[in-house]
Amino acid sequence: MFSSPTSARSLNCIKRDKLYPAEIILQERINNWIEISVDVSLELAEAVNELFNRYAPQAAGRGGAVTQIHGYDPVGNEDHLYATVSTYLPQSAEGETTRQRIETGLGHLSAIMPVPEPIVRIVAEEDWANKWKESYRPLRIGRRLLIVPSWLRADTEVAPHEICIELDPGMAFGTGLHPTTRLALRLLEDAIRPGDSVLDVGTGSGILSIAALKLGAANVLATDVDEVAVSVAADNARKNAVAGRIIVQHGSLPRPVTPFDLVMVNILPHIILDLFDHGLHQYVSAQGRLLLSGIIEPRYEEISAALEQDHLQVVQSLREEDWIGLLARPR
Repeated sequence: MFSSPTSARSLNCIKRDKLYPAEIILQERINNWIEISVDVSLELAEAVNELFNRYAPQAAGRGGAVTQIHGYDPVGNEDHLYATVSTYLPQSAEGETTRQRIETGLGHLSAIMPVPEPIVRIVAEEDWANKWKESYRPLRIGRRLLIVPSWLRADTEVAPHEICIELDPGMAFGTGLHPTTRLALRLLEDAIRPGDSVLDVGTGSGILSIAALKLGAANVLATDVDEVAVSVAADNARKNAVAGRIIVQHGSLPRPVTPFDLVMVNILPHIILDLFDHGLHQYVSAQGRLLLSGIIEPRYEEISAALEQDHLQVVQSLREEDWIGLLARPR
């Protein structure tokens, strides 16, 4: 996600059947790999991650991007965080073609928000096998939430008050890196009530749905227009032992209209406004709450006007960088 009407989600328009088939790549014996890396802010990390995933997928619908977080001080606290987003292509004619496509995509993205020149180098098979797991750390968000890559779970100490969410980075939108996801998670800690029914529109990786369930929600209906995100969210739900309480389905607002105790939307403003046009407020029960994130500051007034028109009032708002997240309820 980034500050433009063109979002990381809009890259979903690229047809997957035109991508180089990852299954073939994995079946071949590759001696060397092309590594493409870009150092970016956490705000840009998910957009670059999504672009890499589109052009360099792995098998079974998983993305081929790796996002490493840097900038922790020696005792593991946040200092000046930034991310290195990388992807790996086979050193072959097809890999070279894909590299050119990725560099073109980065150029288009840079026209919206400046992206540094990518660093391209050749790495050997044995280096590639483990390099993508380097530099990952658990990510603490809010008061209780702890996002942990699955391979680090066994070695990660979880405090009694913390709620652990396992996610494999580089799969689908929403890994906790972007300010909008962090805002949504922080708001969710205060918004959730035990036994809530929850609607998560645009679930991405499923991170908000999983967090809601682990914070006490009874059940979640999660939707996404990206079929791969639907698969990834369902897989993450199983990994976090909440699959029995979540339905993940392809689409946007479900039909028929059903009110929920909590409705969550972490998408860009123009999509949020379109959801309002399609009756988003009708999905919020009389005593329910609407959690919105993904709002870039210049578009806040439009969102505020839409809330007012549908008789919703803001009861809490948070800000990080140029992004705003808010919690609203019916008047």
